[in-house]
Amino acid sequence: MSPTAMTSSDTTPVTPEESADPAGLPALPADLRILHVLTGTVGVVEEVAALAVARHLQAGYKVAVASDRRTFSALDLPVDDPRLVHLDIDVKTGPRPGDPGRAYALHRYYRHIDVVHAHGLHASAIAGLAMTGLPESLRPALVATVGRFQPRSPFAAADARVVARTAAVVLGTTEPVVEHFAEDVPVVSRARLLNPDVRTVYEPVRSRAQIREALGVRAGTFVVAVPLELVDHPALTTALEAAVRLSEHRPDRRWATVFTGAGRLRSVIASEFVPRREDIILADVVATVDVVAGSDIVVAGDRMSAIGPEGVMQLARPAIHLGAPRGARAWGDSAVHVDTDDTDGLLAAIAHLSDSPAARGASAIAAKRRVIDISGHGYLAGELLDVYAADALPNRR
Repeated sequence: MSPTAMTSSDTTPVTPEESADPAGLPALPADLRILHVLTGTVGVVEEVAALAVARHLQAGYKVAVASDRRTFSALDLPVDDPRLVHLDIDVKTGPRPGDPGRAYALHRYYRHIDVVHAHGLHASAIAGLAMTGLPESLRPALVATVGRFQPRSPFAAADARVVARTAAVVLGTTEPVVEHFAEDVPVVSRARLLNPDVRTVYEPVRSRAQIREALGVRAGTFVVAVPLELVDHPALTTALEAAVRLSEHRPDRRWATVFTGAGRLRSVIASEFVPRREDIILADVVATVDVVAGSDIVVAGDRMSAIGPEGVMQLARPAIHLGAPRGARAWGDSAVHVDTDDTDGLLAAIAHLSDSPAARGASAIAAKRRVIDISGHGYLAGELLDVYAADALPNRR
């Protein structure tokens, strides 16, 4: 996508108010084709938006920015640049009573736009709602950059449904975000970032040797960490059955299965399993990160304590996901997936990883890349233009 194909030689400044049509609807310059929707400038998604706008202007494109005035000022762009148009639309990071009005404000501009790039989940949802009522021929292609969010939140889930229905492209800041939209959006890929989208940095307090010493694990023991919630659910039952059978399944190795989760069944494990089994250990919940970091394999699931999937991935541990197929999406190819009640499958997965240092290494590297992946300034801005031309426009919805 070249600037000459998107813009004309006319560089006369045009504001939306000056170019309003006779019906009173605001218009944009006929050769302005890219609209960015921003909620701020602070954060891994927002800093990429600020860079993209600046670099696209430098490359000769006419660009519109929809945001509140404070956000626009913080971008520190040349406001007298005739290729830059600001649309004063106060889109926020979360639901607000005025959101229908904000979506309608965007809607009125869309007939002049080829590509709308919304930065953030809620901004993307508002940009998607703005498609409502537009004939297909007048709808721009929506590119949504979406950062980490909690799918269980009703507000985030509602925003995600709108994005899944309206976006041509979703750029997810982590692989779990990518997996969430993979089945519903025509093009879904990893967003290029300047800094990784990591909210909590998980780091062990103790070294691997210190962790194992604290657990009372002898040298040469293969440690399996199980940070599942210790409540009555099928995955915990399967994990306990596997822990009991593991030494018989593979008697050629010395094993230690370490449970770290919180829940009312801690006392049951402490009284019924730990006294009878040297290979089953119950560690403090506060030691979860240390235990996971010091383990050889992690058995993770859809219900965990003190750490989530992205925490395990940050620590670069080879993992087995024990749970439902939907929960497996967060792990992608970085983990072995085992159905919730498949004890034999879990034992086989543990044995396979224990026998293959290469498989453990590949799993650990793939896991960390799912949550930490960044790019350089110049490459990032240029790649976005390729996304607009090659992915977004052919798949506009």
